[in-house]
Amino acid sequence: ALFFMQIANKHWGLLQIALQEPQLWVAHIRYLAEDGNLTERTVSPLKLLTNDRLLVYCLGREAVRSLRLSRILIVKLRLSMDVLPPEGVKTLVEHKSRAKKDFY
Repeated sequence: ALFFMQIANKHWGLLQIALQEPQLWVAHIRYLAEDGNLTERTVSPLKLLTNDRLLVYCLGREAVRSLRLSRILIVKLRLSMDVLPPEGVKTLVEHKSRAKKDFY
């Protein structure tokens, strides 16, 4: 059965590009953390969990994180190869594959 979620986030289009092509794109975001601090992160989107939750691989923390779309303030796409060495790009693709299996 198919279902559709309405995504109420103006940045979803850019995030979706990085989600669909992790070997080409990562997203540099400005994020409002739960404690009110503004953070900047470079992430590779892995999977949309709910209409306001996105599973990402955070390059700075080298860990999978769940982010609220409503807390993402700015998104800029960057070429993966400008941010990561070739083996790092391969790792992102592997994380995306693993996320599909683990979170479906």
